[in-house]
Amino acid sequence: MADQARESTKIPGDGTQRRLSVKDFATMDIFCTVMFVIFMAYSILTGASLFYSMIFNAAGAALILSPFYMYMSMKVGKHGPAFVYNLMWAIVAGLMMGPFMVPWFLGGGILAELSMVGKGAYHDVKRVAISWIVCCLVRAAHGMSEIWFFKDAFLATGVSDAQIQIQTQFYTDPLWVCVSLAVTVALAVLGCYLSNKLVVKHFRKTGAIK
Repeated sequence: MADQARESTKIPGDGTQRRLSVKDFATMDIFCTVMFVIFMAYSILTGASLFYSMIFNAAGAALILSPFYMYMSMKVGKHGPAFVYNLMWAIVAGLMMGPFMVPWFLGGGILAELSMVGKGAYHDVKRVAISWIVCCLVRAAHGMSEIWFFKDAFLATGVSDAQIQIQTQFYTDPLWVCVSLAVTVALAVLGCYLSNKLVVKHFRKTGAIK
């Protein structure tokens, strides 16, 4: 009976369990917390430059956080990490900016998980990299979305006119929008490449991840 129950949680022909275990949730919680702390430290260190914060903050984070995301995704090995990571940002954005930003990150989490549809995706470096690119673009464009889609709600939070003007200046300029998103994608790809070389291969050799 126990063997039958275990088999029922596996994807046919895949060899990985479909359902998330308590251990999986613990892994995602730990790694998302670590990633958030590192992101906040990085943002504080670079926050003196408003230009950098608006244009390149998410790009730098895409590079720095990629090893943690890659390891978390491959360690869990099933659907969940991409959505949980974005759920974390949905909660943070909802508390810091307002509930209007929650659907943005939840939608990003769904898109990132959809990019992982298919057998063995969470053990494929390239597929994990694609989901990380989606996550990073959602993060990079969240400030743009405040101006593009949620401006009235954003204004209602009491944000200063000066900040609105600066965000509008950069986030309605196609050049800076493309630069920000393109650099984010480039550093996310670089981060995943380095993560595969330095992290994934090492932990695969030790058997920590498949």
